[in-house]
Amino acid sequence: MLSEIYTSGATRICRVATSTTGKVCEKSQNRPSTPCRYDSKNEAMASSSNAQTGKTAARPKVLKADQLDKLPDVAALEQLALKTTMSPEDPALRRAQLLVYDAWGARDARSRNALAKRALKLSPFCADAWTILADASGLTPDEKGSYLTRAVAAGALSLGPGGFEEFAGHFWGFHETRPYMRARERLSHHLWTCGLRKDAIAEIEDMLLLNPGDNQGLRYTLLSWLLHQGDDTRVDALLAKQNDDEGAFLSWTRVLMALRAGEESKALSLMKSEAMSANSHIGTELTRPKPSIKPSRGYYTLGGKDEAETYVKLYGFAWIQTPGSLEWLKELPKRT
Repeated sequence: MLSEIYTSGATRICRVATSTTGKVCEKSQNRPSTPCRYDSKNEAMASSSNAQTGKTAARPKVLKADQLDKLPDVAALEQLALKTTMSPEDPALRRAQLLVYDAWGARDARSRNALAKRALKLSPFCADAWTILADASGLTPDEKGSYLTRAVAAGALSLGPGGFEEFAGHFWGFHETRPYMRARERLSHHLWTCGLRKDAIAEIEDMLLLNPGDNQGLRYTLLSWLLHQGDDTRVDALLAKQNDDEGAFLSWTRVLMALRAGEESKALSLMKSEAMSANSHIGTELTRPKPSIKPSRGYYTLGGKDEAETYVKLYGFAWIQTPGSLEWLKELPKRT
């Protein structure tokens, strides 16, 4: 059930780092971020969200004996971690990660899932293996959430006692932290999809504290989500904090926010100095009667039309919601 995400066990493992004694402890004052954040009230939030949308919670399907119900939950992972001296250098964890690499290259889902299960038998702290299983077909949102919560827990525990203190501020820069960061990003997207949007945003913001360099491009997701929430104050704060990022996504959104503030001269200046240099195709894509959004290839070319299509997919709604912005873009050639 989705409620498993919000149990006290999940709260403990998601809110805390492991102490030097190996026990799971509450967040210390010198740690800038937490592995994950949940509390029991979010279960009520999920129920309220379902009620507002008229949806009823999906009944969990009966799982096969070798699947979710036979795998260690968050509490069991905690107990296993207490019984061993966990470290990213653990031989079993390393062998499990090698199986994950094989799974990523597998030609079909059946082979990929089989390799992930083998990896978990070697080490239940292999976060990437949990994440692979979260992609299995036929899972309910609750089941997917359970897999992803365990992935985050496994990733946090795999770093060993003191791992968060050691790597904080430089996550992703150390390969040992990447399974955890991948799992937590996936969980944030799952929370967003389930309607727990504030929690999803909080996850991304915490991850940016762990890795201010943002190798994963989380700031772009956060920007889109804050715009969806209509939180212009935090959008402006994010853009100001990322003032050295003059890429297309942030540059064009700075133009948008200037228009929202009624500062057309500033918007025009930003358009000339940043936005058009970053990607000259975005204005055309935004003002098309029907944007030419194609299926994502998982990557795009900086300054290319495919980047423009990606921008429209992520942020086009915010331009549509801003009165006069698209008309301003259409009149832009006359202003320049």
